[in-house]
Amino acid sequence: MLGVAVFITGKHFLKPPIPCANSLTCVSDLSLKIENGSIGMFQGRKVTPPAIDLALDTSTNVLGVSFPIGEKHIYVDLASQSLYAYQGKTRVLETYVSTGRWGKTPVGNFHIWQKLRATRMAGGAGDDAYDLPNVPYVMYFFRDFGLHGAYWHDNFGHTMSHGCVNLRQVDAQALFNWANGPTNGEKGTAVSICNNFIKPNKCIQDNPVQ
Repeated sequence: MLGVAVFITGKHFLKPPIPCANSLTCVSDLSLKIENGSIGMFQGRKVTPPAIDLALDTSTNVLGVSFPIGEKHIYVDLASQSLYAYQGKTRVLETYVSTGRWGKTPVGNFHIWQKLRATRMAGGAGDDAYDLPNVPYVMYFFRDFGLHGAYWHDNFGHTMSHGCVNLRQVDAQALFNWANGPTNGEKGTAVSICNNFIKPNKCIQDNPVQ
């Protein structure tokens, strides 16, 4: 009995921690946060966030306006560092992204569970520490892993994140205005993170998150 108790206790205490994309803000800042005038930090250098004025935002869809019929689905191809957005069988966006370099982007099938016009993301340690206010067009799909715009680098097509999916701001805005969050009991737009993606809808996944 003692051995069983030790096994159970050990299993409980050795349970792997819940992964976070942003180790300092994965719980505290999953909410709208606009901090105009703040200075960010990325890889030891200061970066200037974009100013955000919600009064100037519009909700007009940029993608899919000519193809309003069909389910929306976002695919991210880790191998090619690319993102594909489909509405039904029609591809409405294809662009380069940057996924996890310092942290792994989770492979699996998810849905957007929260959309934020902007928030703060911070984490890492040492040379890869970062603190980024006004991260724009955030769409969380798994815990604090999200699709969002990135103003602190332009190295899209290569891994650059701590687990999130970085997009050019113009692409992030278009995707944000097009994709759905959860409403009226319906799940948000589907997001599939693939080790390899074969057009139009074959998503190859190794050890996906369950």
